Amino acid sequence: MTADLFDRQDALAWAREVKNPLNIEMQAASQRLQLRQMNLLRGLGLNAPALLTDNMIGTVSTEVLNKDFWQQEESGKPMLVVPLIEDGQTIDLIAFDPLDPNGWYLKTGHGFALGAEAITDAVQGWDASDQRLRMHATPLDWLRSGCDGCCVVQWTDEARAEVRHVRTLEVSSPTLARALRLELTRPPRIPEIEVKGMRSRAA
Repeated sequence: MTADLFDRQDALAWAREVKNPLNIEMQAASQRLQLRQMNLLRGLGLNAPALLTDNMIGTVSTEVLNKDFWQQEESGKPMLVVPLIEDGQTIDLIAFDPLDPNGWYLKTGHGFALGAEAITDAVQGWDASDQRLRMHATPLDWLRSGCDGCCVVQWTDEARAEVRHVRTLEVSSPTLARALRLELTRPPRIPEIEVKGMRSRAA
C-alpha cells in the first residue's frame, strides 16, 4: 500500500513537471542547439551531449528587462539557458552569455542556487567528509563541473542562511573565497523598530 502511494506521488510529480511551462520552454531551448553551438560548448570545457540529454542546457534569444531578469525575444541576443531545479521541479531559467559568463539573468526569480540539493546534502552529511560543499562562481563553471556542487545565482537572506549551515566550502580561487566571505559575513536585515503609545514628558 505504501509503495503504491509513493508510486502515485511520483507519477503526479512527473505529470506536473511535464506540464510545467518552464520545463516546456527548457526542452524547446535544448532542441534549438545547433552543431556549431555544440562545438563552441565543447571548446568551453562542457560535456555538451550529456547536458543536452538531460535538458540541462539550451539556447534562447533574450531581451534583458533590467540588471537581473530576462524574457524571450526572437530578435534578441542569443544566450545559453540552464534550468534551476528544486525538489524535482524547474522553478527558474538562468540565461547567460558563454563569452561573458560573469553575469547572468533570471526568468522568475524563484530559488537561489543551481544545484541547491548539494547544499542540503552537505548540511545533512553524516561526517566531515560528507559535510563539504563545492561552490562555483558562475553557472558556466557549474556546468563545466558536470553540475557538481552548487552556484548561488542570487544572494537572498535564505541563500546566506542555508550556506552558513555548511561545515566546509570548497572553491577554486581566492577571488571566489573572498566573495563568499563577504556575502556570508553580511549582517542580516532586521526590521525597523518603532515604539508606539509612549506619552511624551512635559517640558
